[in-house]
Amino acid sequence: MDYYLSFPDEASAKAVLYRIEGAQEATETTEAVEGTERPNFVNIDTIGVIYKDEQPITGWHVNVRLMDNEDGSALESFAVTPSTPLRIWG
Repeated sequence: MDYYLSFPDEASAKAVLYRIEGAQEATETTEAVEGTERPNFVNIDTIGVIYKDEQPITGWHVNVRLMDNEDGSALESFAVTPSTPLRIWG
């Protein structure tokens, strides 16, 4: 299934589309480890800001194509239906 998504901003998109793995808080004997950003979905196409007639369209835009084993429920509240998508999955 393909999703066309519009998030309020880039940070909101990253919070849904990515996770941090390997992060560790500092303890008395160890330093903190930032971790690594990993995608929650195999196929993510980040578009970012879209312009129409030189005016930005509100939102941070991303396309996601789900694989059969991926759960898209976290994406549904950000789904939009563009009349003419800027980019589509081929």
